[in-house]
Amino acid sequence: MAPLSSDLAARRVARAATLTSIGNLSSRIVGFVAVAVRAYFFGNSRAASAFELAANIPTLFNDLLAGRMLSSALVPTFTGLATEGEGDGDGAGSAARGDLREYGRLLGALLGLGAAGLTALVAILLLMAGPLAGLITAGQNQDLGQVAALLRITIPAILFMNLGAVITAALQARHRFEYTAFTATAFNVVMIACTFLFQASLGVEALAIGMLLGSAVQALMQLPGLRGVPIRFSLDWRLPGIRRVVALFLPVAGGLVLAQFAAQLSFTLANVISPEGPTTMRYAAQVIQFPLGLVSAAISAAILPTLSAQTSGARQDFKATLGRGLGLVIALTAPAAAGLFVLAHPVVALLFQRGEFTAASAAYTALSLRAAVPNLLFSAIDGPLIFAFYAMRDTRTPTIVGLASTLFYLVLVGLGMALSASGARAFSLSDLVLCDSLKTGFDALLMGTLLARRLGGLGGRSLLPLSIKAALATLGMALVALLAQDVLAARLAADTFASRAILVAGVGLIGALAYLGLAWALGMRDLVGLVPRRLRRSEVRAE
Repeated sequence: MAPLSSDLAARRVARAATLTSIGNLSSRIVGFVAVAVRAYFFGNSRAASAFELAANIPTLFNDLLAGRMLSSALVPTFTGLATEGEGDGDGAGSAARGDLREYGRLLGALLGLGAAGLTALVAILLLMAGPLAGLITAGQNQDLGQVAALLRITIPAILFMNLGAVITAALQARHRFEYTAFTATAFNVVMIACTFLFQASLGVEALAIGMLLGSAVQALMQLPGLRGVPIRFSLDWRLPGIRRVVALFLPVAGGLVLAQFAAQLSFTLANVISPEGPTTMRYAAQVIQFPLGLVSAAISAAILPTLSAQTSGARQDFKATLGRGLGLVIALTAPAAAGLFVLAHPVVALLFQRGEFTAASAAYTALSLRAAVPNLLFSAIDGPLIFAFYAMRDTRTPTIVGLASTLFYLVLVGLGMALSASGARAFSLSDLVLCDSLKTGFDALLMGTLLARRLGGLGGRSLLPLSIKAALATLGMALVALLAQDVLAARLAADTFASRAILVAGVGLIGALAYLGLAWALGMRDLVGLVPRRLRRSEVRAE
């Protein structure tokens, strides 16, 4: 396989990042609408928390199976088949056709084996819905019958989520991001439609129906991208590609099981702490996911195929792509995190405070949001680092690090609960969220250290100075935003939707201008403006 040129790599990253960013932006906007609609009809009630507990099961299985397999094994494997036939001339064209046949055989086998295995898994979980409901609620606060009924609706979504993720990996490996970028948007549109159509007659079950139908739409809407691919459905587990996927994913599986256990434990503990706990955590996470999905997830997904292709070329190109991604992530995520910390309560009130979501709900959710803000920055940095290891076909290192960070999280939670049991300090929902943030920070620190040792740095000497400058600019921006919030809040006495919108928009704009000004004054021109220009120049040269 010929190594991917730096110019072509930059062009592909730019195109993929643009499509993925647009898709993520639309998904986050529509997702906010979906959550706002949910908050209006259900608030952070026990019924809403029952849905969150039931919805978390298919989400966990998706993360455990195809969600992480997509980045750790599927995309690198499909990328190998998709890029080996690239070239010019008749010989290259014949190779490309041959590789496309192998690509189709692998995809057909993955879909066939996946459908068979997932159908069996769904059937088992449906039979165990009652005991499973008791397990995930720890017998606290919810009507077990309601949770079990919701599980029977949401569990089949596991099938569509995971098969859809396989198709996503296959399309991303061929750089067909136009078919994958808007699947999450479609999911949220279906959630909104089902909530409006069925909530009056079915109550919270409308959300479960929306999740099931939305996951099916996500998978089906990607099928046009496979036109021309000679897919041969089979149960042939002996294909070399299947063995390669298993070899890459198997080291990940053990760590993922523990990680998903910790994630489920968080929801169960949140349910024990407060009946509103699971829903409150979800609302806070929804706010955090907007900048995270828009920046880090988009950049990570965009650079993964390019990094996978560059592993056979010069290490400097690999480091340059990784450094470019990390630089953009830090420059864009740090001010977003600071802004959300300063504006936590106004943002939550603006987005959700209406209908069944009261002022008390907003205040409670804002506390969790502030505790989750560090997770935004840590997760944003962690994403490209993990994907870099996956691109190098190393799934073992992220698994070991993930295992260590999960154990670190369990120790933190255990200490918090021990202090609570001793009467020294109550273990609150915010404490639980903060433990998760510290876990992600620990993971990012270990990942960065190990990757820097392997590569001899993380994208050049400029990354550390630029990160320090970004931190200084963010600190200055936060101080300006705090002052602006005090001044504006004093002049907006009435707590109305309009006053919240003015406060958030005004302080946000002032903070953004302060950050840009400080970044320019500190000499961050490379990170703020030069990287996009370089990408555009690379596009021109590649054409």
